[in-house]
Amino acid sequence: MKYFLIIFLFFISCSQDKNEESEIISKLKKIIPEELTIISFNKSELENFYEVELSDGTYFYLDREVQHIFLGDLFRIEDKQLVNLSYVRDKEKIINLIEDIDRGKLITFEPDEKKYEVFVFTDVDCGFCRKFHSQISNYLEKGIEVNYLSFPREGLQSETANKLMTAWCSEDQKKVLTELKLGKSVPYKICDSNPIQDHYNLAKQFGISGTPTFITGNGFNIPGLIEVDELIEYLK
Repeated sequence: MKYFLIIFLFFISCSQDKNEESEIISKLKKIIPEELTIISFNKSELENFYEVELSDGTYFYLDREVQHIFLGDLFRIEDKQLVNLSYVRDKEKIINLIEDIDRGKLITFEPDEKKYEVFVFTDVDCGFCRKFHSQISNYLEKGIEVNYLSFPREGLQSETANKLMTAWCSEDQKKVLTELKLGKSVPYKICDSNPIQDHYNLAKQFGISGTPTFITGNGFNIPGLIEVDELIEYLK
């Protein structure tokens, strides 16, 4: 009898939690912009708070009364050190997103002997993207495979988006991408199979707003240009 009472109380508790969460989500939907959706909603390690992620990559903590929201990293104090719980969460998210990348839609520059790989969201008109590409041989010599994804910073209807589409729709993708990064004029080429919008949406899930941005397989999101030796430290 005692066993069944415990089971009964457990289900009652779960039901109450689900009802409370449904009410909070309903209230939250009235607050966030209509074009956004709730991607994840979970209890936080912080008592009486929930972790919320929106479709544009925004992540925040919400109290159960739906009265307070705070942005930023959440740390847990362990002995004499701080554990960044937000970093652990972001790292897992990045790794999961990488696993879903369609590698057939990347423009890849391969080293003679591959030791590492990195995913780089790029824009052909960005100065630092061009600088990185002009030095790409240094990265390849260190055994780093560079996998490019497109991210037109000015949006999907921009001239830059058309240039990126041209690179991905060309027979010799690496050659055309290099020419565009050199500032050369290349006739636009459009194809239905281009991944520009998919890459753009993926970048938003990573929380990317600028280029170049480097993503590593072990969960680091590195905005801006990074020198080869420093990048290797992230890749190890």
